[in-house]
Amino acid sequence: MTNTIRAAAFALAMTAAFAQQPQQTGGRGRGTAGRGQRQDMATLKNPIDVHDTVWIEDMTQIEVRDALKAGKTTALVFAGGMEDNGPYVTVSQHNLIVHAMCDAIARKLGNALCAPIIGMSPGVPDRSKNPGSVVLSQETFKAVAADIATSLKTEGFLNIMFMVDHGADAAPMQAAAKDLTEKWTGLPAAVYYVPEYYDYNEVEKFEHDVLGVTEKREGFHDDYYTASISVAIDPVEARMQERIKAGKTTINGVDLAAPRAVEDGKKIMAFREEAAVNAIRKLLAAH
Repeated sequence: MTNTIRAAAFALAMTAAFAQQPQQTGGRGRGTAGRGQRQDMATLKNPIDVHDTVWIEDMTQIEVRDALKAGKTTALVFAGGMEDNGPYVTVSQHNLIVHAMCDAIARKLGNALCAPIIGMSPGVPDRSKNPGSVVLSQETFKAVAADIATSLKTEGFLNIMFMVDHGADAAPMQAAAKDLTEKWTGLPAAVYYVPEYYDYNEVEKFEHDVLGVTEKREGFHDDYYTASISVAIDPVEARMQERIKAGKTTINGVDLAAPRAVEDGKKIMAFREEAAVNAIRKLLAAH
């Protein structure tokens, strides 16, 4: 018997065996037979304590529903990215930072939740040759931002705030906000781009004037005022243990292993948090 005939015989045998099995009903994607009436999630009361989180993805459907009813109608949409962040910092540094910053900003505002992070920045995939620099095309990135905002608007969020932590993210996020603003004219929902969050000129001024730190550029796509944030959030992301072992703890002449580095990172985070919160409150007051 040839292999082709054997394969055909096996397929026929399996088809016959499957046909003799009783058909199953119920379960996801198998129709509604045998399941009864589905619960109305719009009115179902939550009998358990609400989990302490500001992340939509970490909430149950009814937790998000009740948060909206309680006035948490502002959604924060952050874009990070994966790129060359120097030789000793993970390529997802921007995502690490925006996760911590969004959590802090949402809690400070009190009326906001964090949408899922857009974890890949815009670029040209065919030219993204740096290992780990996974990118989306400009059109795809802009469309993802717009679709996330539209989904949030449809669910009941009234104010969607776009913020970025990577320079390439800014232009398409601004363009998406502009397009949606025109499209949503006359609707109660609004979308904004918040430039105050991504203002490294002010961050560098704060670093110099308040923290008393002056960097001497060494030619890496890395800097103390960003790396110190990573060290404050998670030293593993800045490979601190490995760098200490190798004697490679400085960046631009400033030591990330010094006791003050973590505190500097926290102070820079607080500075950026305050700038974003103040800007968002102004936008909400004017809406």
